[in-house]
Amino acid sequence: MDITVQNGLKRRRKLAEWEKRMEMLHQKYPRLEEISILFARISLELVLVELGTGKMAMSREELLKAQEALREEKESIIRDNRLPPNICDVWWDCEKCEDTGFVKLGVKCGCRIQEEMAQRWQVSGLSPEQEKQTFATFSLDWYEDKERHHNILKKCLDFAEKVSRGEKTDNLLIYGPIGTGKTHLCSAIANYVLQAGVNVIYLKMGFLLDFIREAKFNREQENSRLDVLYRSGLLILDDLGTENLTDFAQEQLFLLLDERINHNLPWVISTNLSPNELDAHYELRLMDRIAGTAEFLKFTGDSIRRRKKVLRKSTEAAK
Repeated sequence: MDITVQNGLKRRRKLAEWEKRMEMLHQKYPRLEEISILFARISLELVLVELGTGKMAMSREELLKAQEALREEKESIIRDNRLPPNICDVWWDCEKCEDTGFVKLGVKCGCRIQEEMAQRWQVSGLSPEQEKQTFATFSLDWYEDKERHHNILKKCLDFAEKVSRGEKTDNLLIYGPIGTGKTHLCSAIANYVLQAGVNVIYLKMGFLLDFIREAKFNREQENSRLDVLYRSGLLILDDLGTENLTDFAQEQLFLLLDERINHNLPWVISTNLSPNELDAHYELRLMDRIAGTAEFLKFTGDSIRRRKKVLRKSTEAAK
């Protein structure tokens, strides 16, 4: 649901809760209702005094003193009955913007910015574990060829910065053996771009094709669902080559990448297959689109996941 709609519903709910609470409060403490009515009347009279309309029975100073006396009496009733000091206020989630999401016209409140960020992460497809995989947590210590992987790290960071700024850039195809850090860098790119306020869609290849099949099966939602893939600020496809390769899969992957290329929308693909294996696996027109618009980044070395597991077991055994 759109955040603006959510905020509108939340405000109405908060106001309804406040009205119900005030009704119950006034039933139990009738004097509080009397004070509220008197305070509103005095406020109106103050406005009339400022406008110079008609003759008032009390001067501006007398009206202000009467208002202050009512305020003190109200606070005394609340204090003596051990009620919350803000019992008569609307209990907004954000006092700064009163749950509107804006501190003034066109200026978003911090709560709105956080909500939008959380929503982008929620729909991105990143798992909780991937949200921790950032450029800062990517370690070169696991690689023998540190220069190669330092250059890969730098190119991925440069790519993420350009996407975040809306600048044109080559796409990325990241390939190499299983467990060598490809997914970590894909996640790092996604997290960096999301933090900058750009929408990201991150999908395993199998999930991508399921998503497209469901969209095409549901004709009423087909365009809107596919637009998520075709028009997102960044698309990341993980594990190319692990999907069940059918004519449908080839066609849909070609259409997706071709559409994004035609609209200068960036993508990242990771795969365990080498460029030669990809050429043998996929149609020429698809590989031509990939090779013609992407920079290829090759990971090398043994599985980091396995090495971490061995190290963890060795550490536990030493204890």
